Amino acid sequence: MASNMAWGRLILILQFLLLSASTAAQNCRSVTLTASINTTAATINTTPPATQEALTDFLQQTTSPTLNFPTVLITGSTPLVKKYSISGKLCLPTGKSTGTLLFATHGLSFDHTYWEAGGPSSKFNFAASANAAGNAIFYYDRLGIGASAKPDGIKEVQSPVQVEVAHSLVTSIRAGALHQAFSKIIGVGHALGSVTTVGIAAKYPTDFDDIILTGFAGGDNVGILISLGAFGATIASQALKNANTPSNSYFAVGSFIDFQQGFLKYPFFDAATTNTIFNTRGTVTIGELTTLAIPASAPATDFTGRVLVVTGNNDHFFCAGNCAETVNGVTLPNVAAGLFPAASDFKSIVPLNTGHAINLHQSAPATFAAIQSWIAA
Repeated sequence: MASNMAWGRLILILQFLLLSASTAAQNCRSVTLTASINTTAATINTTPPATQEALTDFLQQTTSPTLNFPTVLITGSTPLVKKYSISGKLCLPTGKSTGTLLFATHGLSFDHTYWEAGGPSSKFNFAASANAAGNAIFYYDRLGIGASAKPDGIKEVQSPVQVEVAHSLVTSIRAGALHQAFSKIIGVGHALGSVTTVGIAAKYPTDFDDIILTGFAGGDNVGILISLGAFGATIASQALKNANTPSNSYFAVGSFIDFQQGFLKYPFFDAATTNTIFNTRGTVTIGELTTLAIPASAPATDFTGRVLVVTGNNDHFFCAGNCAETVNGVTLPNVAAGLFPAASDFKSIVPLNTGHAINLHQSAPATFAAIQSWIAA
């Protein structure tokens, strides 16, 4: 009990310091990097849905717990050798640095702005909290999102391909692509970004020194099926004014009600911030949905760094709204420890009154402080 009270006091102190320092602690610039890919992509036996009704039918089949529809669609693999332009942002702390870079990958329905929600002085701005703690951060639009390349949404924009894109970026950064040297790189993910980070740890175990997985847990796939079923999936060109997508293989969450259902816990989110994020939301592809879980389907047996899982107690995607649920006596965020048998340390944090998009909830400042404290430990 005493150690928990001491931890709580430390978090309150850090929360105050990070909030007071966040406004003037950043030096940010936009960055465009090239991701060079030499891999194989899944051969998916489908075509872009011709109509909204066809897309809805695809989601119905994909979210059935018994059809196993995505697996049926994958009929083999195809070589994929490409170069993609990836848009991101590098934010450095002003006047102080630990030499640590956080490499942050967003999840479904977001773009890079998830990591800077609310703007420079916002308490929901994760990047500002990282800089205030003395850490640099690089965050980017995943392949198919925002200002990054938007290739074929079935043949190329797939979940395992996102792993290869991120690996290429990390390799370039370690080689000096950001014109800045870092003694440590920590992978940070949210949701699908966490799945991507797990995939990197499994396939490229030396890319990251440590990893932080937010909006992530293990042991219960029901929440993913429920949340995707309630996604209100709408063809991107119909849902977004400036979608600029190559085909109907790209789709987006349909309405704010659908967004709230999967990502937010009422009334513990800020309406203005969440509406801004929703109005600039990212897209999802048929290829990503079909290959969604592949990167996290096997343990990262050779990853030896530290692992932190941070998941809201009311996360709908990974816990079906209840992260206190247990599997064989282990809570769902801690079930994820099984993916990292060689990790030097594993810890989980479960903020209360918090849904899937942890950065958008009132608990964010305390959550950010806990993350930065863990990084510094």
